[in-house]
Amino acid sequence: MLYQLILMQISAHLMADYIYQPQEWCNKKNQITFSGYHFLHAFIVFITAYLFSLDFNFWFGALIIGFSHLLVDLIKSYMIRNSNKNYYFMDQAIHLGIIVIISYLYSRLSEINFLLNIDFKTTAIIASYIFCAKPANILIKNIFNSFSLSYTPDNSTVNNDKDLPNAGQLIGIMERFLTLSLILAGQYEAVGLIIAAKSILRFNDTQKNEYVLVGTLLSFGIAVIVAILINQL
Repeated sequence: MLYQLILMQISAHLMADYIYQPQEWCNKKNQITFSGYHFLHAFIVFITAYLFSLDFNFWFGALIIGFSHLLVDLIKSYMIRNSNKNYYFMDQAIHLGIIVIISYLYSRLSEINFLLNIDFKTTAIIASYIFCAKPANILIKNIFNSFSLSYTPDNSTVNNDKDLPNAGQLIGIMERFLTLSLILAGQYEAVGLIIAAKSILRFNDTQKNEYVLVGTLLSFGIAVIVAILINQL
């Protein structure tokens, strides 16, 4: 039951930190070390952690998770304003580490009583779909930033570039959902067909081809690894 609680709290973290937190809040928090957005986000983290625990008695654990999230975000905002570096991976590692520690301590000090009887694999599948949505997009974006990968269209293609806003993010989510679903269903051949179909896509700009190729490999790779791990449960 401990591992199930940890997975449920990770799902709560993904919902609060990615789904329920608009990009505008992140920008404001990066610009101001101490703001109302920090407290509002921490409150959402507390509510989400408590609801996803499915345990009436977890309110104190959720409170600690919310308060610790606030402290970590305040420290990160201060560090960003003074160094202008990307602390994404360190920030996420600390949040996940706190979730594991709080969940473990709660299991040792109190009995875990879930309101709903959901098996571990179902919990893992739910967490995987949440992760393969917006969180995976942001993860890929930060991997690109870490390797200083960016696409800047040249002057000859700027005027002809009619890409839909956020279309790439939506395509990434759809392809990860399809890949995850097909592998969970044991349809590995169909995944190969999707990858082959996407590989047909070509652009006149070589730099954009490489940019899209890296993003595609990362996107499919995340979904494939997550699905294989779940199938091993």
